[in-house]
Amino acid sequence: MEKDTIFLEEEQYLERVISFLKEEIGATGDLIYKQKNLLVDIRKEMWNEGMSAVDDVERGIDISQYLNMEAIETSQYKHQVSNLTKCQRLLPSPYFGRCDFKEEDEDTEQIYIGYHNLMDDDTYEVLVYDWRAPISSVYYNNDLGYAAYTAPVGKIEGELLLKRQYSIEQSKLKYYFNSNIAITDNILQEALGKNASHQMKNIVETIQQEQNTIIRNQDNDLLIVQGVAGSGKTSIAMHRIAFLLYNEKDVGVGHKDVIIISPNTLFGDYISSVLPELGEENVKSTTLEDLFEETFNHRLHMETRNKQLEHIIGSSKREKWRKFIDFKGSHDFMKILDRYLLWLEKNIKFEDIYYNKNLVMTKEELIKHFMDNPINLSPLQRLNRIKTIVLKKIKPLEAEYKEQIQQELEDAGGFDFEEHLEAKRRVQEYFGEFLNKIERFLIPNYLNIYINLVSDIKFFEKFTDGIKLPPQITHMLSSTHNRLKNRHITYEDGAILLYLNLRISDKTPYIAIKQVIIDEAQDYYPIHYHIFKMIFRKAHYTVLGDYCQTIEKKAGEEVYDDIVNILDANSALKLQLTKGYRSSYEISEFGAKLRGDTKPVVAFERHEEPPEVIEISCIDEMDNAIVAQIKKYQEEGFESIAILCKNKPEVRNLHAKIKTHIDINAITEDNIVLKKGVTMMPSYMAKGLEYDAVIIYQTNDENYNNIFDKQLLYIACSRALHRLSLFYTGQISRYL
Repeated sequence: MEKDTIFLEEEQYLERVISFLKEEIGATGDLIYKQKNLLVDIRKEMWNEGMSAVDDVERGIDISQYLNMEAIETSQYKHQVSNLTKCQRLLPSPYFGRCDFKEEDEDTEQIYIGYHNLMDDDTYEVLVYDWRAPISSVYYNNDLGYAAYTAPVGKIEGELLLKRQYSIEQSKLKYYFNSNIAITDNILQEALGKNASHQMKNIVETIQQEQNTIIRNQDNDLLIVQGVAGSGKTSIAMHRIAFLLYNEKDVGVGHKDVIIISPNTLFGDYISSVLPELGEENVKSTTLEDLFEETFNHRLHMETRNKQLEHIIGSSKREKWRKFIDFKGSHDFMKILDRYLLWLEKNIKFEDIYYNKNLVMTKEELIKHFMDNPINLSPLQRLNRIKTIVLKKIKPLEAEYKEQIQQELEDAGGFDFEEHLEAKRRVQEYFGEFLNKIERFLIPNYLNIYINLVSDIKFFEKFTDGIKLPPQITHMLSSTHNRLKNRHITYEDGAILLYLNLRISDKTPYIAIKQVIIDEAQDYYPIHYHIFKMIFRKAHYTVLGDYCQTIEKKAGEEVYDDIVNILDANSALKLQLTKGYRSSYEISEFGAKLRGDTKPVVAFERHEEPPEVIEISCIDEMDNAIVAQIKKYQEEGFESIAILCKNKPEVRNLHAKIKTHIDINAITEDNIVLKKGVTMMPSYMAKGLEYDAVIIYQTNDENYNNIFDKQLLYIACSRALHRLSLFYTGQISRYL
């Protein structure tokens, strides 16, 4: 009976909230309608008043007044639309949890928790608290008994008397249950048992205590999270952004102040729906390649990280290229670059500058101006200062030249044009030629700067004192030189050019960014973190990674020590996530033996069928077996299925053979949009993604036989939620 009574009480409260939401939706809809009509009237009046104004001054005053009115009304209109959207989102399921909290000498407060705040403006009663509100942390963090949370006024202590979870669908209460610990397995089991989506889903209702600690951290300017595959790192990052946008808006943090560094554009598309689901505008998601393009104004183009990986994985000289890439991203190579830049400053070459045969500045004067640097300007800033001085000096010379040309034209006579206009045109044309000439040595050519460094081994060695060079360094330099001369910029050389640009120019295009999220942190080299530090100078950082998912690169705990040292944080915190939630228990246990880590992985207890390792007698039979396996998974109700190959040639080859039997979206480039259904791609492109069922193609020992192949296998296996199958011919990989 008690249970029935409680259920009825909860139904009554839900009906009250639903009724309130419907009233809000109706009232807000009316306000939006009126606001829209008002805006139309303002714009009509602005047009009419502007047309009837006596002169431009009066017209400007009238239009300015109307523009101010329009800006105010537009802001109110957008606010009402946002409020309507929020209420409509809440209507099917206004809240998912409740906790009863009692402060000392205060009445017990019933706190219902949902995606957004819902308050009655007439009574100031909060019907539903936003999951990001300070008091909501009690729900996520505490067991029954003593509990505390941090509010703007300080630490609030009390007793947690009740924790309750709900399943509400279509505005109806399906069931509830009480819990005396953090979010219980019941709700989590239900959430994790659902099919995957082609875009990431939010985890607000199932945030775990260790995840909540990361999401709500506001004390550290550098937060590093090492988490096993499926521990929710990227989801945590997205919810952390939503939390910061909610809790730090009073100090000016908006969606334009946060940026995500994604491993590729495919991944950026995958995460793009999370923040809008949580009622926030999307923040910018960018890649290192995007930062390169922006810095060089799209005049230079670098290869993507995936192209680099494809080149290494498919190369017969895999180990050699890996060592070259390691070296170019290392602290040692940055030492070489810094020494080289210092040498360039000391040995900079200028020419005497002439304007129309008149000496403007001697090369000695130019060098003196460049070396004069009491306020520590960057090289480019000093060159720009020289350019400003030169342009100021030629002003009187331009006037003289114009008079000279005009006089010559007038003396010659007989022209169809006005002499002073033609003189002006010729001076402007000469100025363009003059500017091009001086900019050859006043504007750095970063590509040539790098080419000069690698053009000769003897010259390069001038900057390598005390540095151990990799084997075949001469070959590395010559191959780099040849590629750069052809404007072929690899991913690793793109980072070097970006580093040179930022060190020389001291550009600050992202000075306003307050929070940077770096995902797949283990795949970046020291040079990349120096680049991030130079670009995002005033930002706090959230860095997420798993060194066991590094591709074609050795990494361990030291990668995070490097990050702490490079970013030079005032307060750094490193946290570990050892529990995986994505995969079933059986898949997690299967994948754990592929991790290059001795630390235990805790698998969530969601039991399903064990992975299948399937031997096939020949390749043609494997193709048919894979088609059959896909159809089997589809019949079982799985909507999201991935076939993961080792590289792009495998993808293209397999796709060509089976595409007539089954509809498959083959992904070999970063800019292809993820779709529902069956997807085929190289395993390295699947990092961060997840699928209901995963099929791994050709896992024999010929294909997967070294430690880096083992990492690829781990990444591929850990993409699966419910089903995993591995097909091979010949000898099975030594790691399986």
